[in-house]
Amino acid sequence: MAFLQRLVSPLRRINADPDKLVEEAWTHIAEAERNHGLWPAMSALTDLATAKVQVAQYLKEHRDT
Repeated sequence: MAFLQRLVSPLRRINADPDKLVEEAWTHIAEAERNHGLWPAMSALTDLATAKVQVAQYLKEHRDT
């Protein structure tokens, strides 16, 4: 059943390299550190990094290779 769910999942169309997403996330975290004290910027950058890591994790776990 899980295989069929992956076949019809809209996330299946994500064409991204998980390792590249993690590298981009690290860049966002470093940028957040450079913006220390600017809470809106820090929050936005760390939220973006978190999202990229979560997508990378999903792709590594569920991508058919």
